[in-house]
Amino acid sequence: MTIDNLPEFGKSRINPDWKIAVIRSVWHPEVSSVLRDSAIESLVVAGIPKSNIIAIDAPGSFELPLLCKRALESGADGAIAIGIVVQGATHHAELIAREAASGCMQTQLALKKPIVFEVLFVNTLEDAKVRALGPRAKGPLAARTLLTQLAKLSEMRS
Repeated sequence: MTIDNLPEFGKSRINPDWKIAVIRSVWHPEVSSVLRDSAIESLVVAGIPKSNIIAIDAPGSFELPLLCKRALESGADGAIAIGIVVQGATHHAELIAREAASGCMQTQLALKKPIVFEVLFVNTLEDAKVRALGPRAKGPLAARTLLTQLAKLSEMRS
């Protein structure tokens, strides 16, 4: 899916100088790699040079907020946080997903730089595959959302 096939977010100007961090949890790499790669491909198609995109691997989804924070503090204009959390027999997965979301939200508000949260909290790995590979794949959507958010924030500064 290309960025053109996604829902319309409005007419946004993309700045090719934006630096983007794409940070993914290494758990379930058969899905998280697809999300990362399709997000990066969509950023490039939209006009962000590959040299302005940094891909970072996180040990897990719980670690995403800190790596997003470090990337944003180091010069990235925005970040995409990618992870797969599969519900198991305990509530551990729910805690991980919730705290990853909370950490990313706190980070973007504190730094005033956007983080698109694409941590899929699913019942089965098959559910994640559908969301990563299906007709509404989340990688390109995350890229489009981040670019739109960056453009909106840029317009508000002008």
